[in-house]
Amino acid sequence: MGNFSQAEKRGIIGLNPMNSSQKPTLLRCPTCGQQVRWQGNPSRPFCSLTCRLVDLGVWLDEGYRISTVTDPAEDQAAQPD
Repeated sequence: MGNFSQAEKRGIIGLNPMNSSQKPTLLRCPTCGQQVRWQGNPSRPFCSLTCRLVDLGVWLDEGYRISTVTDPAEDQAAQPD
């Protein structure tokens, strides 16, 4: 075996050239939920440029946030008495 990425090991990166009878990989667009082919899709994992831009807009409006665990001791130290 060669060096394959995690996506290639899971079969997300298209057809295996050694086995062309495999069905194409279909995924759901994270924005609209439409089924879309992974292979040959320049907007992947989205179905279109529009869905890519909608997702980008949510990020820019800070609609997606990565939560962190805060230490209560740090919160008290940061607040002046």
